[in-house]
Amino acid sequence: MTSTGNDRRLFERSEVVARTVMSQQDFYQSHECTSNQRQLLETMVGAAIWYFPQSVEDLWTGSISRGALTAYAESTQPQTVKLTKDHHYPRKVAASELFALDWSLIDNPAAEVLRRYLTSYGQFNYVLPEENKRLVKYQKTYSFVSPEHSYASAGIGLIRLSLPLLKEIQSGDAQLACLLLAGEVD
Repeated sequence: MTSTGNDRRLFERSEVVARTVMSQQDFYQSHECTSNQRQLLETMVGAAIWYFPQSVEDLWTGSISRGALTAYAESTQPQTVKLTKDHHYPRKVAASELFALDWSLIDNPAAEVLRRYLTSYGQFNYVLPEENKRLVKYQKTYSFVSPEHSYASAGIGLIRLSLPLLKEIQSGDAQLACLLLAGEVD
């Protein structure tokens, strides 16, 4: 992460999530836990992950949807193009995975949650709001296969670019967006 304050906050939140999951894991995995209760636990842990500090530099995958780039390429007012951070790894899926871990094999649970957040659970792509809505049905706990499968199923293509290039496009460089769409920029 980019600042010591955010580092500390993120580690502290990782510790709370790890402790919460470990304290509720027996119940979550028991026959006493109903489907409704299991979903609530996943929602609670997923929501906690959603409130982790987010840094574009650390968590953006470097990908933007083809639709979002097209919107920038066609817009005379790039500031009106709205982007959504789509966490390509659904929070409830992340929670389900955490509840399935064998925590007895993990020396530092908070560090494990933090590692997973920085490498998977917190990662996001930029998409248009309407694309984000199309992704929802492919990112449910029962239907999720992988981020790649979700995007392919929703018909959303991603293009990689650097943060400086994204900032240029957002400031009005429609020609750069066109070049990226045409595959003429590395």
